[in-house]
Order: sequence, then C-alpha cells, then structure tokens
Amino acid sequence: MDDDDLQLSLPRPQWSTAEIAIWGGTSEDDLTLAMGYLDVAEIAARHWISHGPNDALPIPILYNYRHSIELSLKWLIRTAARCAVRAGYCGPEDLSPARLDDRLHTHNIKKLADCFNRYLALLDLPTQEQRIDPESWNQLTLLDSEDATGERFRYAVVGRGSMQGRARPEQQNVNFYEQVNELHQLAHLLCHGYSAHLGVFEDWQVEYFEEMRDAGW
Repeated sequence: MDDDDLQLSLPRPQWSTAEIAIWGGTSEDDLTLAMGYLDVAEIAARHWISHGPNDALPIPILYNYRHSIELSLKWLIRTAARCAVRAGYCGPEDLSPARLDDRLHTHNIKKLADCFNRYLALLDLPTQEQRIDPESWNQLTLLDSEDATGERFRYAVVGRGSMQGRARPEQQNVNFYEQVNELHQLAHLLCHGYSAHLGVFEDWQVEYFEEMRDAGW
C-alpha cells in the first residue's frame, strides 16, 4: 500500500476485535436500525456544531434524522398492532403482518403518524397516551411538509419526467441549528421514549395474558 492509499484509508482500530461489525439475525429490526441512523445523525450534527459550518453536511444530517424517525414510526406501528391483536381486536382494519407490510411500504411521515395514532387508540392506555403528543405531532406534520416522499433530503434533483425538478431550487440561508435541534429531540423521543413506553406496555400485556392462560381463564 503506497502513501496515497494510506491517506485515503480510515484509521485502523486499536484492537483487531474492533474491526468486526455484527448485523442481521432476528434481533435486527426497524428500531435497531432507527437507533443507528439516529447515532449517525447526532455524531454528524455535533461535528457540524463543534467544527464550524460545512454546508455539505446539513442535508445528509437531516436525511439520517428523518430516516430514524420513519423507521421508529414503523416499529411503533407494528408493535401497537401486535398489542391490539393480542388484546382481541377484531375491528374493521386488517392488522395481519402481511397487510401491515403493504401499509408500511411508504416513506410518507404523515401517513405513518396517522396510522400510529389509529393503533394507539386501540390500546388500553390512558386517554392522553392514545395519541401522539401535540408538539411531536406538529413536528411530524412539518417534517412531512418539507419532505413528503423521503426524497428531498436524499437527492439534489427529485421527481420523474416532466415533474422532475431541483429539491432546493433557490439558495437559502437557514438557521440549521434550530431546525436540526427540533428534529433531534423528536427523533430521540420516538426512538427512545415512545418505543420504551410501548415496549414496557407489550411486556406487561404478554405477562398478563400468560398469567390468565396459566390460571385457566
């Protein structure tokens, strides 16, 4: 390896075991990936804050936060649906895994948030917990208005054919810190707040129904 190759290479970890990454398997789901995207977004955002403006970073940072939010919502929807079915839901909406796969085949934040709200309302939770809190809902709606298709933070040019155009047609000076800080808080709330709360609820639900089954009810 010559000097040019060494300059292009990432620094090797101090320990050989640190060179190994583990992924896949049954423990990998949308939430684990959401946490990873959130970590990447936060590391990059903190780098942008501490090392001074780098205008190549903000859009990729927004994309990683947005994708973490999207994956968190998909995990929350699947979990809420499982809990509703376990509790005996037999209403008009098909909550089967196959139908959920179809329903979640979208990048639209508003559709995902609406779906999560519907499923929260099916659960035996306090009334104020049966909907996304108003502040988070406003942030999700704003995020959807900025990138409804999941393309504007990924590409410079979006759309197809006659509908194709620049994602950001005019140069702007944006207070990126304020924008990304709100997205940072929202992503953490969904990834670590709502998910933890719903995870505890599901654990309690599973234990409750197992006890009822063992008691012969």
